[in-house]
Amino acid sequence: MKKSQIYSTLLLMWLLLLMGATFTQAATPGYVGIDNNDTFIYEVIYDEDVYEDYYEDMGEEYGIPESVVEQAIDDNINIDEDIVGIKIVILDVDDEEKTPWGEDGVRIIYNYYEKEEDDDWDLEEQDETWAIWDYDDEVYQSLWQFGFYWDYDDEGALQKLNSENAWFVSTNVDWDDIEEEIDDWYDDNHYDDYSVKTDKDNNRIEMSEDEDDDDEIEEWEYIIEYDDNGVLRYYEELYDGDTLVKVEREWNEERRFILDNMLWIIIGAIAIVAIIIIIIVLIKRR
Repeated sequence: MKKSQIYSTLLLMWLLLLMGATFTQAATPGYVGIDNNDTFIYEVIYDEDVYEDYYEDMGEEYGIPESVVEQAIDDNINIDEDIVGIKIVILDVDDEEKTPWGEDGVRIIYNYYEKEEDDDWDLEEQDETWAIWDYDDEVYQSLWQFGFYWDYDDEGALQKLNSENAWFVSTNVDWDDIEEEIDDWYDDNHYDDYSVKTDKDNNRIEMSEDEDDDDEIEEWEYIIEYDDNGVLRYYEELYDGDTLVKVEREWNEERRFILDNMLWIIIGAIAIVAIIIIIIVLIKRR
């Protein structure tokens, strides 16, 4: 085989491989950073005592008898502190314009698991439906709420974070816009004692709020952070500086590096193989 034919064949192989890698990445819109079969595991910490402190402070602030406060704690707080892990397995990432609620975006379907210490994973929610919307300030006006709501047990007591949390957002969220939306919401609802700041380099929001004109009720703080793929990395809710709930994704740094640089790793591998083949051919021709 002539040298020119060898080079042409190698170039054609290279182009085909690059096209395959490109098409694989383009299977979902650019604002969607997840794919089928992706799995995300989170460590979870709950501390019921923190919410009890909040009830006690409210009792002191409003002069509620201690016995009434204790009864309210018994009736309204049953946080499941045994949960130590959450796992989400992506089953399907649809095409665009298939969200369940009509807005332009991508519907995702996933299974949601929980585990207690030293136990196996329990499937809590099967075929859960959520969506990733292309960033639009109107669609994301309520993003500051983050979808992190609390579930209640059969008696109506606070139990755990709801499984329909905002685990995923668009990769092109404008965090400066989000900060403005949060400021506007607080202003419209006449909150004076609050603060909000965003770190767009880390896709992070930090908020704090306090009740107006009180002495006993302390500050609530909320921290939420996503990675560059729009996947939840960290969530924490604190009262008076103590953690009520923290959700933090388990990350293997080597795996993160590989995922973030997959395209360049593929190109580098192809280049190395091509160079080795060329060297072998040149050696044989001597």
